[in-house]
Amino acid sequence: MRIRPLLIAILGLVGLLVVIVPLVVSKFGHAYWFVGVHGPTAPSELTPRSRVKVADFAAGSNHRMAILVTDSDSGWLGLARGLKAHGIPFVMTQDPAVALRHKVVFVYPIISGAALGPDALRGLAQHVHDGGSLLAFDVEGGGLQALFGITGPPTQGLSDTLVLTSGDPRPAAQAIRISRRGTEAELKVLKYQVETGDVAGRFDDGSPGLLCHQAVGVACAIGVDLGALSEKAMNGRLEGAARAYVNAYEPSLDELYRWLAQFYVDGEPMPWLIGTAPPHRDLSILLTHDVDFSLAVDAASGFARALKESEAKGTFFMQTKYVRDFNDDVFFTRKTVPQVKALLSAGMEVGSHSVAHSRVFKAFDMGTGSEQYPTYQPFVQTRELTRGGSLLGELRVSKFMLSALTGADVVSFRAGHLSNPFRLPEALAATGYGYDSSITANSCLTHLPFQLTTGRADQSLESVYEFPVTIEDEAAPRLERRLDAANSVLEKIADRRGVAVVLLHPDVEGRKLAFEKAVLAQWRGRAWFASLRDYGDWWRARDEAQIDVDEAGDGWRLSVRSAKHLKNLEIYLPKMTGVASSSGGLHLGHLKAEVSSVTGEASVTWH
Repeated sequence: MRIRPLLIAILGLVGLLVVIVPLVVSKFGHAYWFVGVHGPTAPSELTPRSRVKVADFAAGSNHRMAILVTDSDSGWLGLARGLKAHGIPFVMTQDPAVALRHKVVFVYPIISGAALGPDALRGLAQHVHDGGSLLAFDVEGGGLQALFGITGPPTQGLSDTLVLTSGDPRPAAQAIRISRRGTEAELKVLKYQVETGDVAGRFDDGSPGLLCHQAVGVACAIGVDLGALSEKAMNGRLEGAARAYVNAYEPSLDELYRWLAQFYVDGEPMPWLIGTAPPHRDLSILLTHDVDFSLAVDAASGFARALKESEAKGTFFMQTKYVRDFNDDVFFTRKTVPQVKALLSAGMEVGSHSVAHSRVFKAFDMGTGSEQYPTYQPFVQTRELTRGGSLLGELRVSKFMLSALTGADVVSFRAGHLSNPFRLPEALAATGYGYDSSITANSCLTHLPFQLTTGRADQSLESVYEFPVTIEDEAAPRLERRLDAANSVLEKIADRRGVAVVLLHPDVEGRKLAFEKAVLAQWRGRAWFASLRDYGDWWRARDEAQIDVDEAGDGWRLSVRSAKHLKNLEIYLPKMTGVASSSGGLHLGHLKAEVSSVTGEASVTWH
């Protein structure tokens, strides 16, 4: 008779321990205990990437811009990434004869007798005399100086800005930031002596930075190494060049590529440009939320509700904080898992915001790729010291926890404090992520996404895209006092049909939620409010699609081939005339085509 009460007491004690142990463990700075959860079990392995070659970008019709690469050790891959992001069709070649089949040729990075033979140099000169367009960065020799309206080779110098003296008169579209002297963001420029050329842009000391000479066709020389600038900016190695770190419009790369797009359009008989925003939208706004504070978990539901009521989607980067440390108490627990599930049920995306949210994440070692919960326990000891963390551990364990406990399919990541390691791209690819948002747009000098490279260096491409942050909520003055300033930035991005990533911490629901609701109301109908994943999938399909224009009898044919589902994409045809036909999900309108839905191949013709 005494056995039964004793058994009941033992069972009660066991039940009490199940409840108390996780709390006691977390109190002493160790991992919160999710009973029965263990993983991930499969290892994460870094995949060696082959070095990208110029020939990888050789496919396409003769109506693209030709990039004649005269030095394979230059920043040509940065140039290729920039052209793709800005929707300018191009082919790359090291063969002058192939390049000269195109009406618009960009010789990069150098024209000289050492880089090009006599036949190639004569061919370039004849190309301009026959009405073609030629652009070069470094005109060192080869007897072509008169073609460009310059005297002698350029001299190296320093300049922080290039100011366009023709084209768009708006100040925001003119002041192009290219360097910051005396810092790691310093980038040398070339300065030419003008003889007969027309100056289209000047450096901050008044010297010519962009000049063109008309000789039937046109030959232009630019003193900015656009490939090297693109390479360093997109790799996060020019962070000090911008005028502001965040919450401002930095037009540098976007304005340079806009000028290059117009140069291509002017010189090509049948040019086309690929849209950077969906049809009937001026821009895309990605409302993202960093859930990295105990109060933010409860508040996140109000932001999700506002998004859903506006028929918009957003992304919630969830820190899987199961360790109590210097930063905060544990807040990823059995109590909060249902709240994260509710975000998914509301149609929102849940991404990873790491495990530790460490300020020194960028200094973490890569790790083994075998890190698992619950033994992976990174501990933030101070602002400057975190013990036990690794890149792969932060990525794979946070992804596993969100997937195993909430059912989220996690493909997007944001580093805590935007602490961005140089080896993050390959770590993201190894752990199954496709999209990242761990740097600011001003640091990258562009308000468009772009593909990342291994080690954030221009040798190999990773299958991960970066979506830089434009507006955030922590700078002074308080966010609700910055609504007009934020809308001004958004208007500038809308002028260029870019993307604005807004970073909010939903720790103070009232004023921050009011800001988000105001943005939703202000831009309803003009902006596409997408989750990072939805926009990323759209951008990836756009980036990988094979789009071309070529002759078709006495008319023209636009062809689109896409292995992924390509939809809601505009293709601009600024010189299109005549009557068009349509096929499948591809439709022609006035000076543009619209891809409504294509998987596989589609084409349209006009005469």
